Amino acid sequence: MRSFRVRVGVGVLLLGGFVLVSAGRSGSAQVAAPATPALRLTAELIDGYQEARAHGWRFLPGQAIVRFKAGTTQMRRARALSALRGQPAVGSLEWIGDSAVVRDPTERDARLLVERLLDQPEVESAEPNYLRRLPATRFPGIAIENSAARPAGTPNDELYSRLQWNFNLLDMPSAWNINDGGSSSVIVGVIDTGVTTQQQTVTLPLFTGVSIQQVPMLFDVNPDLPATRLVSPRDFIFFAAGSPVVDMTGHGSHVSATIAEETNNALRLAGMAYRTKILPVKVCVGYWELMIANAQLNRPGFLVPPDEDGFCTESAISQGIRYAVDNGAKVINLSLGGSDASTLERDAITYAVQNGAFVSISAGNDFEDGNPTNYPASYAATIDGAMSVGAIGKSETRAHYSSTGTWVEIAAPGGDDRTPGSGEDSGVIWQSTLRFTDQDPSVIIPRFDRYNAIGYQGTSMAAPHVSALAALLRSQGVTDPKAIEAIIRATAKDLGDKGKDPSFGYGLIQPRAALFGRGLIR
Repeated sequence: MRSFRVRVGVGVLLLGGFVLVSAGRSGSAQVAAPATPALRLTAELIDGYQEARAHGWRFLPGQAIVRFKAGTTQMRRARALSALRGQPAVGSLEWIGDSAVVRDPTERDARLLVERLLDQPEVESAEPNYLRRLPATRFPGIAIENSAARPAGTPNDELYSRLQWNFNLLDMPSAWNINDGGSSSVIVGVIDTGVTTQQQTVTLPLFTGVSIQQVPMLFDVNPDLPATRLVSPRDFIFFAAGSPVVDMTGHGSHVSATIAEETNNALRLAGMAYRTKILPVKVCVGYWELMIANAQLNRPGFLVPPDEDGFCTESAISQGIRYAVDNGAKVINLSLGGSDASTLERDAITYAVQNGAFVSISAGNDFEDGNPTNYPASYAATIDGAMSVGAIGKSETRAHYSSTGTWVEIAAPGGDDRTPGSGEDSGVIWQSTLRFTDQDPSVIIPRFDRYNAIGYQGTSMAAPHVSALAALLRSQGVTDPKAIEAIIRATAKDLGDKGKDPSFGYGLIQPRAALFGRGLIR
């Protein structure tokens, strides 16, 4: 969901009212031989996104998600599809569980495509292929000097004591005394912008202002979340199958770092469940993925950067959830969302829980923008084993942006700072992730191999705190997602109105109390 990111140390960069700040030392890459992997980001998706943006649509043009009634034969499916203007073939359907993506480029308004499908007796349900958001806002800050001083009992990570107020607010040092970072057998699936999984130089096409050139681009693994902690990565939107996963915005890397960043290694910052593994699934893209794919289509020119941090498709998200579960993830993090209901996403979350995976979902950052119901977060209230997470700031009050509703179930630190200007005093969530100035749209050739301590805020940042707590509980033998939710609820610190309320749900997570109470329910 919408996240706001801050950067301190390298300088302040203002873009569209957003500023990012960085702190700490950056990594360096020893590049490998250039390679040119195939792309799966097609003209259909690039042009569809641009068209949707121009029309104010929250879905991809010319695409729908359809579910046929049980027992419908191939012939009857073909009959239903023949009612569409473009008459797509049954063999062109892309299946995701019991549903399929239907493509009809002759009908751009997907709502009309859905109406025609719903008129067919063979069709049980249909909906557009919705777009989900990964927004980001950046604020000004100042350089932060490292200090060796640290309170007793805290990790020795160089910036922990000065920046990670969120972990101190949750009393994580006491929780780590009970459970020292979880178990390496527990896998957390992060369905997001990806996490870079290997050091390499990749030669990719790019418009550089005059012409399209083949440009070597540097990628490297986050030194504070090494490749040995990353398992079964998969890209469903940018690179073709078999290629490495890369992060080109930093959102997925930041989320993953809150969950599992290396801890007590005297480098940068800490993660909550720092012995667990991350399964990175890339389902979202930003400006540079669009620019590279556009250049590969031999189309010169600069594209308008996506709103905020980029976008994801409902179909890719649902594929990603199912893939992560099928490949061993027992916790799923979804820091994304939008204001349109999706049966496909709901089915994928239900599939995850039924197969033993707890799901944490950001509640949304739209309180000051009409406070609409957010999806897939709102599904969590009716699915035991999935939780919708609102955000609080340093003062344990609701973050000004955090969406509210009866479907908000729990709260965690997400940051709450409208005008931070003093670096370490900023009320944002700090983790190690990509340096923003290296891939800002104002540069000509980006690089993705350098990391810093970066501040974000949003319910995107609150959700991974709950994912990490679930991973710690799973490490202690609580295997039922419903039991994990029950423990988190029962041990939460009540905030706001007494009992469950629309701002905080059941309250602020309490990791130490939850880990102490693990024997109550399994």
